Amino acid sequence: MHLAPAADRLPEIRARLAALPDTAWRQRPGDCGLIEDHTGQPVAVLGTSGDVPLPAGEFIAHAPADIAWLLAEVTRLRCRDAMVTALHQQLDRSGHLLSTRQIATLIGHPGSPHHQAPTAADRSAR
Repeated sequence: MHLAPAADRLPEIRARLAALPDTAWRQRPGDCGLIEDHTGQPVAVLGTSGDVPLPAGEFIAHAPADIAWLLAEVTRLRCRDAMVTALHQQLDRSGHLLSTRQIATLIGHPGSPHHQAPTAADRSAR
C-alpha cells in the first residue's frame, strides 16, 4: 500500500518516544501476552498466552527501541538527501563535470573512490 506524503510527523513521534520511561520492555517469561518493563511492571496486557509465541507482544516489546532506531535512520537519510540535493545544486551552478575525487571531497566522503585510475574529468581538472 502506498500512502500519500503527509506532514512531517517526526516531531510528534519523537515526543511520544521521549515521554516513555527510559527502560527496556520485554515479554514476561512464561506469559508472552504480558509486556513489562525491566522491573516487572506491566506496560501492556494482550491476554494470557502462556508460553505460546505472540507476534503482537514481540512487536510491542521491541517498539520503543525499534522506533528510536527508525527515527535515527530517517534523520540520517534526510541529512544525506539534503547533502545530495546541495551537491546537485552546486553541480548545476558550476556548469562543468566534476571528477569522482572532487565529488568525494565536496561531500566529505572519508574514503577514496573505488577506482584508482584517473578519469577524464580528473585529468581535465589538473
